[in-house]
Amino acid sequence: MISKLSVLVVDDSPFARTMLLRALVDIGFREAQVFQAPNGEEVLQIMKERAFSLVILDIVMTGIDGVSVLREIKKSHPQAKVIMCSSSNSEEIIKESVFLGSDAFIVKPYQNETLKRVVNRIMNLNIEDMHTGSLVAKCHVCSQKMIEVNSSDLVSFYCPQNCMKLGPWSNVLVNQADLDNEYEKAKKI
Repeated sequence: MISKLSVLVVDDSPFARTMLLRALVDIGFREAQVFQAPNGEEVLQIMKERAFSLVILDIVMTGIDGVSVLREIKKSHPQAKVIMCSSSNSEEIIKESVFLGSDAFIVKPYQNETLKRVVNRIMNLNIEDMHTGSLVAKCHVCSQKMIEVNSSDLVSFYCPQNCMKLGPWSNVLVNQADLDNEYEKAKKI
């Protein structure tokens, strides 16, 4: 399955793009499957010519910012999965990204394990050596699947309709049973 996917990594930092490429290769992607763009303008041009299975998108870039690019990607390629990956952990930016359709949000700096777990979950890869299972939460208000947000060693879940937020919890300690327990508590409020 992973061999049929294509990934677009978007960041104005060549170092960040290189680190993401290495992390994706560690997950099992071939370098030929991973394309790169340094800014929003180039992303929009590239996506006129081809679709990608996954886009890993920085927010703060010169020219067109990542949130604007996300908006355009979801209009023209709604099937593309998008991971927002930024050093900004502003609650407003996270909520806007979730509302616009991002599939996950990772705050830099991040551990490769976090990226691996998030890519595995949103792309349904079922990578064998994943030691943490996928975490799934649905909003108890609107029933939509909640979006995972990772910041340092914390994980939270946001409703795309801004109904509710679960977490943050330690990424190391949270598991599906704990998440289900917190979800049940939130339903009773």
